[in-house]
Amino acid sequence: MLIIASILLYMFHLYFQTLNSGGIHYVNTERSALNMQVFHNPFTFEVNLQEATYSGIQCKFHGEKDFYLLTVWGVPIYQLFMLLNSTPRNLKHSISTLVKSEKFSKCCKSSNDVLLIKGGEMKTMVFKPYRGNANETDIKPNETFVRLTYPFVAIMVLQEQDISESLVVAMATAVHLPDERLELPAQIVGQHVKLSSGSVNTIRKIYISSPETSRIGGENVDLCLACYHRAISVVIMPCGHACVCYQCLKLCRNCPVCRGSAYSYFELQRISSQ
Repeated sequence: MLIIASILLYMFHLYFQTLNSGGIHYVNTERSALNMQVFHNPFTFEVNLQEATYSGIQCKFHGEKDFYLLTVWGVPIYQLFMLLNSTPRNLKHSISTLVKSEKFSKCCKSSNDVLLIKGGEMKTMVFKPYRGNANETDIKPNETFVRLTYPFVAIMVLQEQDISESLVVAMATAVHLPDERLELPAQIVGQHVKLSSGSVNTIRKIYISSPETSRIGGENVDLCLACYHRAISVVIMPCGHACVCYQCLKLCRNCPVCRGSAYSYFELQRISSQ
């Protein structure tokens, strides 16, 4: 009994000592600044998500120069990134000679004919499963939550590829389609671009949230959501909200818009100035 009483007294002592010393301690969280690369994307690919199903998808696409377009169904994620991480020449060859290619086309459950689209034209087309399995039940994934395949992927590759290291030579758009096992609405789950240097990058959307705009230095700028005084200068990652200045970001543990964790950031003004 004496031992138990001594332990309880010691615990109460620690408790009151914690209260007297303040109890709660605020820690300044260090965030890493992401190194961003600016490059020009010559491709545009949009999907009519309201009517997108396994029986057909209406797509709107555009390229500044002539390009190949391949649309495939039931695409293994691993095989897609293996293709994207190949050399630009091999990627172009795999797409433009799909009928002869045995590596990528056989991995997909269904595919459409490769199209050569003239640059500068905005086109709208409806794609349906054609080669291989054309039945919806054969294309739909069998997994419930952890998916190993993308339901629909569109790959755009420039016909003539420049040697400039900052030039985008290809873009892949992956689309989720609702099914009985995962009834999430249709949505673009990822867009990945390949540079002529060989690197693969992911396109991320930026969401600007500002209470109002003001003129600073002769220009209209979006004001910081926290201080209403300085211009928005950083984008919080991974949520992608551009809503605060760098000074206020130091005081924010979470994103002020979505309350998500602010693990990292990149400088918005630095990119716009380039």
